[in-house]
Amino acid sequence: MRIEFSDDMREILEEFLIEAEEILSNLDQDLIELENNPDDKDLLNKIFRGMHTLKGGAGFLNLTTVVEIAHKIEDIFNKLRNDEMSLTPEMMDVIFEGVDKLKEAIDMLKESDEIPDEEDVKDLIEKLKAILEGESVPETRQEVNQEEETDEEFEFVEGVDEDIKKLILQYKGKDLGEILEELILLPPNERPPLDVIEKLEKLISEGKDVKDLIKPKEKKEEKEEKPKAEPPKPKVQEPQKKEEKQKKKKTEKKEEVIRVDVERVETLMNLVGELVLDRNRIVKLASNLENSYGDSETVEELIDSITGMSRTVSDLQDAVMKLRMQPVRKIFSKFPRIVRDLAKRLNKKVNLILEGEDTEIDRSILDKLEDPLIHLVRNAIDHGIEPPEERLKAGKPEEGTIKLSAFQEGDRIIISIEDDGRGIDVEKVKRKAVEKGLITPEQAENMQDKEAFELLFMPGFSTADKVSEVSGRGVGMDVVASTIHNLRGTIEVESEKGKGSKFIMKLPLTVAIIRTLMVGANNRIFAIPLYSVVEIVKYDVNSVKKVGNFKSFMLRDEVYLLFSLSELFDIEDTREKEFIVVVRVGEKNIAISVDELFGEEEIVIKPLGKLLEDVQGIAGATITGDGRVVLIVDTNSLINDKKSQLVGVL
Repeated sequence: MRIEFSDDMREILEEFLIEAEEILSNLDQDLIELENNPDDKDLLNKIFRGMHTLKGGAGFLNLTTVVEIAHKIEDIFNKLRNDEMSLTPEMMDVIFEGVDKLKEAIDMLKESDEIPDEEDVKDLIEKLKAILEGESVPETRQEVNQEEETDEEFEFVEGVDEDIKKLILQYKGKDLGEILEELILLPPNERPPLDVIEKLEKLISEGKDVKDLIKPKEKKEEKEEKPKAEPPKPKVQEPQKKEEKQKKKKTEKKEEVIRVDVERVETLMNLVGELVLDRNRIVKLASNLENSYGDSETVEELIDSITGMSRTVSDLQDAVMKLRMQPVRKIFSKFPRIVRDLAKRLNKKVNLILEGEDTEIDRSILDKLEDPLIHLVRNAIDHGIEPPEERLKAGKPEEGTIKLSAFQEGDRIIISIEDDGRGIDVEKVKRKAVEKGLITPEQAENMQDKEAFELLFMPGFSTADKVSEVSGRGVGMDVVASTIHNLRGTIEVESEKGKGSKFIMKLPLTVAIIRTLMVGANNRIFAIPLYSVVEIVKYDVNSVKKVGNFKSFMLRDEVYLLFSLSELFDIEDTREKEFIVVVRVGEKNIAISVDELFGEEEIVIKPLGKLLEDVQGIAGATITGDGRVVLIVDTNSLINDKKSQLVGVL
C-alpha cells in the first residue's frame, strides 16, 4: 500500500521514522527481559508507552496497518499491566511476530513510502484479537497461504533451478544469504542434499539474490488499491493532541542531542584527516628549520606556535573521532532475540550474558561487525551448546551459557564470545584438514592446539556436509576471519574439549587514523601499524638459522620465523639488514627484517582505490610530512599465501 506525503508531512515522516526505529530496536531486548520477569510493572509500562507513541505517530501519518498492529499490541500490554491477563510463551510468540511486522513496515516506508496491505496483516490481527479476547491463538495457515500468495504475487524467471524455487517458496521474505544461513543451522538429518547448498552458494558468489530470480505478475487488484490509499485525511485531527505532547518531549531532547547527517560527520572526518597531514608536514619543516637556524628567536617563537597548533589539532582530531564512536549496545541489543528464537527452535536452553554494552567503537567498524558476531553466536548455540539431556549426563546445568562481552584495552577494543558447550575437538579438526589437503599428516603431528584452531579460518576449510564432525566450527569461519582482518583486527580461539570455547576479536578503535612504525626496505618507506608490532631488535647474523625452506631468528631462547620485507613484497633485496621487527600474525609472532628504522608516526589512512584494493599485503597509503606517499603494510594478508606452508614449522 503506497502512501503519498506532502512536503510538509515529509519532515514529520523523517522524525517519525527515527523515533519508530529507536522504539522497535529497544523492544526486542525489553520483551526478552519481560519473558524472564513477566510481573515487572516498570517494564510493562515502558513497552506500553512505546507502543502508544508509535501508534500516535503512525495515526498522524495515516499509516493504517501500522496503527492497527500497534493498537492491538498496546491493548494487550494495557491488560497485562492492569493484571487482566497473564503472559504466556504462545502470547509472546505472537507479540514478537507483530513487532517483526512493524519493523518490516518501517523498512518499507523508509525505502519506498509503502506499508503492508491489510490482507498481509489479516492473520496477525486475528491472532492479536484472539489474545485480547482470551481465546487460544488460531492455528497458523500461513504456510498454505504463503504459497497461494506467492503464486499470485510473483513468478520465477526462466531457467531457475527447481530446488532453488522450492527454497525461495519455503523461506519467503528471506534473501539467498539468509536462506543459506537457515539451511546450515538445520540439524544434519534435516538439511537438503549438499548439491542444493552448492547451487545456492554459486548463486550468492555470482552476486545474485531472490529479486533477480523472480518477476512480478500483473494484478488487477492494483487498480483497486489506489483509492484505498487516499482517503485517510479525515482521521488526522484526532491524534493531534498526542502529537503535540510528543513534540514537547522531542524539544526537551533536542537540548541534549542534535541529529547530524552521517555524511557531514564523514566530511568533517576527512577534513580533519587532511589537517593532520598538513600538521605533520609543518612539524617536519619546523624541525628542519630548527636544525638550520636554531639560534634565531623568530624560529623559536615559530616552533612554540607550531607545538601549540599541533596540540590543538590533536584535540580536534580526538573530538571528531568521538563523533563517530557508538556504543556496541547498538548490535548487542539484537542478540537476546536471536538467542531466544534459535534456542527455542533447537529445543535448547540458553542463557545469554551481555557485558560492556557501553564500550564505544567507530561506527564504520560496528556496522561490519554485526554479521561475524551473529555467525559466531549462532554457531555457539547450534554446535557448541549441547541439548539439555546431554548436558545433564556430562554433569553440567541443563541451561547453557553464552557470554558476549566488550571492553577497551589501550587503543584496541576486545570483543569476545564464550560458551560452556562441547568445545573444539582438535584431533578431528586436524583429521578434517588433512582430508581436505590443507595440511600434510606430518604438519598435523607437529601442530600445537593453537595452530589447529587457526585451521578453522583457512579458506576451503568447510564441513558443510557433516558439520557435527568438528562441532560445526568451520562453516564460513574464513569469511568471519577475513572481515575481522579487513578491519585491521585479529581473531583468536581458546577452547577445551567438553568445557567450551571462546572467540576473541581485537579491533582498532577507529579505521581512519592510526599510529605506525616507519621502516625502510630497498630505499622505499613502508608503515607497519603499531598495534601489530611486538618489539624491535638489532639484526644479528649469528642468530639467523635455517629451518627447512625458511629462515628463523633466535631471540631470548625463542625461535621466530624470519622474512625480509623486500622478500615478502618480491622486490630486489640488496642492502644489509639493520633491524628486526617482531610482529603478531594470528597466534604467531613472526620476525621481519628491515634495512632502516625511521620511528613512530601518526598517519591518516587513504584507500588505494578500486584498481588496487585487492592487492595482498597493503592496507592503504598515507602521505608523510615530506610529501612522500607511503604504503601501509597489512601483515596478515602479506603472509596469507604462506600460511599453509608455515603450519607446524615451529
